[in-house]
Amino acid sequence: MNQYKRLLGNTFIFAIGTFSSKILVILMLRFYTGMMTQDEMGVADLIIKTTSILYPVVSLSIGQAVIRYGLERKYYKRSVFTIALVTVLCGFIIALPFHPLLSLIHYNTSAGVTGSLLEYQWIIYLYVLTSCTQNVCSQFIRALGHVRLYAIDGIFRTFVTIMLNILYLKVFRWNILGYVFSIICSDALSTVCLFIIAGLWKYVKLKRLDTHLWRGMLAYSLPLVPDAILVYIIGFSDQVFLASMQDTAVSAIYSIAYRVPTLIALVASIFVDAWQKSMVNNNTKEEQITFFSNVGNTYSSIVFIIASGGVMCAKLAMTVLAVPSYYIGWTFIPILAVGAGFNCLSSFQKSVYLLEKKTVASFLSTAFSAVINIGLNALLIPRMGGTGAALATLISYVALFLYRAIDSRRFMPVRWKVPRLALTVILLTVQSMLMLLEPPLWLVWQIALFGAVAALNSREMLLSVKKLLHRA
Repeated sequence: MNQYKRLLGNTFIFAIGTFSSKILVILMLRFYTGMMTQDEMGVADLIIKTTSILYPVVSLSIGQAVIRYGLERKYYKRSVFTIALVTVLCGFIIALPFHPLLSLIHYNTSAGVTGSLLEYQWIIYLYVLTSCTQNVCSQFIRALGHVRLYAIDGIFRTFVTIMLNILYLKVFRWNILGYVFSIICSDALSTVCLFIIAGLWKYVKLKRLDTHLWRGMLAYSLPLVPDAILVYIIGFSDQVFLASMQDTAVSAIYSIAYRVPTLIALVASIFVDAWQKSMVNNNTKEEQITFFSNVGNTYSSIVFIIASGGVMCAKLAMTVLAVPSYYIGWTFIPILAVGAGFNCLSSFQKSVYLLEKKTVASFLSTAFSAVINIGLNALLIPRMGGTGAALATLISYVALFLYRAIDSRRFMPVRWKVPRLALTVILLTVQSMLMLLEPPLWLVWQIALFGAVAALNSREMLLSVKKLLHRA
């Protein structure tokens, strides 16, 4: 039972830090959409998403190796941290000459002006460096067991970002540059604070690096580089296609609508942060399978209840989060919310690959989903616009979950409650269709279907809790 209690405790701590910080950023969307035009918002989001793709390339996804190897007692913490920092620095230097490639990402504004991200090369590279360094430091303090500091750091970074956003956008009127530079400053300040508070300088030892450990960490992290790129492509290609095939205004509306499903993905990030510490244990294989199955089924119940709530509150969410010119974006939310639910489940299945250090298998599953996503974007966006992009995302996430649920069974057969999952998906599909069709008494239908999803999955959660208490 200690592993369940530890998972619950860590999840609670991460929830305080992550949710409180992320919800503040989402609530700031109305401020952002009021201070910047739709075209400026679209370009700023392209910069953020491009940096997200460059981040694993520059860092070689070494942050994932930091938490995985840092949790094992047989490795020296000092060696793990130093290797990670050196890897980030080397990756950044190697990436510098490749800045002309940013010209490949171009956009069209609603006024007919064209441009590329090469114009913002310096701020993109600065963003990449600060983001990579901050991630290594934050992952390392998790490996050290400083979960409270990790949570507080998330709140601190958000607070700094918001204050700087108000300064740069409201006072200085820097618009796109101010939006991005506030994140850069908060990451840099976070890194400095973590070095001071956690004494991270004590873990930097450049003499005689452990080359055997370095090879092992790179063997683990390198397959996660294309894996991470493809994950971002699945979420990013929608906006790239919309910005080039439609315009940046449509891309911006879609981007704001995407923030609501991001709340669902937020549940996944909170849980995964805690889960990575709990999944490394000394259980037998059968105990590990039971542990994964119990946690997975309870987790899926929570995710789909939140997804159903996201569908029901689509109109309200766009009214609260953005200015009226973005309201039409609510039509994308029901489809994206269901897709986000499947994305959460696929993230849980990915933990099997990470536990078993089968990162190549994780990459192959993501590649399968990315090919589907890109193909459907090219096919559906010219015909259906933002709705086509949302459908492409949903289908690719469903495919990703099914692929991983089947493929990962050769390493660890998670016992999903298939009848409950199938019935939940049917209810969510009906709920989404009725939301988009807006029949008479649509709100009554939404409340009824949300209640049905909640009742079905709450029963699963109560059964899981009862089993756990019985075992205790």
